[in-house]
Amino acid sequence: MRVPLGVLSAFVGALFLIQPAIGQPLVRVRPAPGGARAEGGLAEKAAFIVQYDDGEADTAYAAGSTVETFELAMLFEGIGGTDVTLGGVDVCMQQFGADPMIRYQVVLWAPDGPGGTPGTELATFAAVATGVTATPVFDGTSLGYPLTTPDVFIGVRYNPVVDPDYFFCADQDGAEVHPGFFRLNEGGAWNSIPGVLDPAYNALMIRASLATPGVFLESLLVPFFLVDRTSPVGTTTLFAVRNLTGDTVSAEVEYFTVAGASQRTDPLTLDPFETVTVNLRDVGGLAADGDGFARGFVEVSTAGNPDLTPVLGGDYFQVDVGDDFATGDQLVRRIELCDRASLRFLEFPLPGSGTRLTVWIANPRGSGGADPVSFTVRVLDESGNVVGGLIGVKTNRHALDFQATDFTGLNFGTLRFDFSNSSGGTVYAEASAQGRFSVGVTSQCDELP
Repeated sequence: MRVPLGVLSAFVGALFLIQPAIGQPLVRVRPAPGGARAEGGLAEKAAFIVQYDDGEADTAYAAGSTVETFELAMLFEGIGGTDVTLGGVDVCMQQFGADPMIRYQVVLWAPDGPGGTPGTELATFAAVATGVTATPVFDGTSLGYPLTTPDVFIGVRYNPVVDPDYFFCADQDGAEVHPGFFRLNEGGAWNSIPGVLDPAYNALMIRASLATPGVFLESLLVPFFLVDRTSPVGTTTLFAVRNLTGDTVSAEVEYFTVAGASQRTDPLTLDPFETVTVNLRDVGGLAADGDGFARGFVEVSTAGNPDLTPVLGGDYFQVDVGDDFATGDQLVRRIELCDRASLRFLEFPLPGSGTRLTVWIANPRGSGGADPVSFTVRVLDESGNVVGGLIGVKTNRHALDFQATDFTGLNFGTLRFDFSNSSGGTVYAEASAQGRFSVGVTSQCDELP
């Protein structure tokens, strides 16, 4: 059953006339065009997904442009417990304006509010969605939150004053109603979605990715790749995946642009202790930039061991055949991303020499003037003295490359990265002398012992 837009708009508009609506309802409901099916996010690749919707966006909810904060929350029942981790949340959304980017928050609440409503706020994770159109689409946020109690509310919070044209999808076709609530301006009371907003409500299109004993998702990254499409002997990136067990392992290899758009997904089966090497020059469908270089990152995922003993390992390296140059490192485990990291850099006084940095972050915050920084960089000399001010980097990319000279003019020193705004990251330094000899150094997580 779908509720006509006119009926719901009139209902909600009348309900909230006590608020300064400036000619529009404070909460709006818009049917998805043609019942368009929302796709994407983590649902296709995670080890265990909690999904209450049927995959079809029947309607969507938003707040009017005078509301400073709009929150939606749905109860997830029986998903938490000992050693259970919330690894990610997918949120379905659409927008009907000119701005394809929204900054929002994924929020977790305990179900200890009055009458079983959301109560204590447990955690908040910043997120940015880009490229959102009128077609419903899932935006995924990577988390790492321990779910120690069975029930939890998961939802979103955003500012309709800043993003007035965004709607969050809901399902109306299911037989079971999953408790859902909404709230205006954060300090107000929670309201039942089916009781107040949408009688046909069944579930918000919010999905949770869980890592539990027996279904832990193991994920490894090639944090940045570079392939010269203009020359067969130019730079290319290779990566190798090793099966560390005596059993056959099925995995998935997904190739992304630097902005996180999936370009292709390939299955991978590894026999016991087998190693498979892939040259990205041989992988079709990887888009090149205007300079003829394809850039992005790669994720290799499989159902891991419940005690977190690694199932897969591997390495990656970049090779410039024409210049007899190569550099590389181990594949990065997503579970080992840093909030804060330190890295030494070298700038040799030789032509064509210097330190190149490749960075990967989990949740970039956006590149607009009003967007917060995705990560910060502080420069220290070899004696530990701070040089210059704190440098903030705004970006909508997951994978980036820099020169150390972008941050400092020193010949030797340390760079300290803070990735906490973006839910973690990693950085790798490639110091080369005259473009022919390299020293590869992986950053250290400052927060680890």
